[in-house]
Amino acid sequence: MSRPADVIVPFAAPAGGPRGSVADYVLNEIARRIVDGTYRPGQRIVEAEVTRDLGVSRSSVREALRRLENNRFIRVEPNRGATVATPQPADIVAQFRIREVIAGLGARMAAERIGLPGHRELAARLLEEIDAQMQAGVPTRHRAENGRFHRTINDMSGIAEIGELLDQFNFPILHSIYFRDLSLENWKENMGDHLDIGRAVLHGDGVAAEHFARRHMHRSVDIAIVIAERLMKEDQDARAA
Repeated sequence: MSRPADVIVPFAAPAGGPRGSVADYVLNEIARRIVDGTYRPGQRIVEAEVTRDLGVSRSSVREALRRLENNRFIRVEPNRGATVATPQPADIVAQFRIREVIAGLGARMAAERIGLPGHRELAARLLEEIDAQMQAGVPTRHRAENGRFHRTINDMSGIAEIGELLDQFNFPILHSIYFRDLSLENWKENMGDHLDIGRAVLHGDGVAAEHFARRHMHRSVDIAIVIAERLMKEDQDARAA
């Protein structure tokens, strides 16, 4: 499914939804404000204010809020309406355990299908790109490169739903903040994981590819929890203010 080029988080647009719709614009603007801290954890997002601020219809705002809730950027509470979500550690662990299994399956299948026409070339190109990124020594385009790496592995798996399932079991707010605050150490570790996964896929070693993909996802849990704990503290401070 095509996604608008300016989407800053891995959202899937509704089936049959127009590309670049007003709801897409509202969704991305609210998501951007959450990620850059304009909207703080626990802060209310008032439908009427967003409508007035962005100069859009209330129906577009409602659609954007619905999709943001589905993607765990916001939560809707009785008598409080929409508020910026604060992911809980237990939920993060559960979601990432599911993602670990899905990512492992995708990598295993990609390795097992390496003999298909063009697949070996795709895997080799991924390794060349990883080497070029590591030679550059800076993660300036890592978010885009990370997405391209995982999309290629998922496509090579032959399971069309892999990418959609990984998006479904995700906390985009954590994903976005991770890339915003990416440290050089975490970038190097991420690149090392990609190198291990890519090599295993190229060699057709499904067991190793699954192992490295699951390890890669498992490592993300601790980072995600640190981000979530920071968001929870900000939420508590906002409620106490």
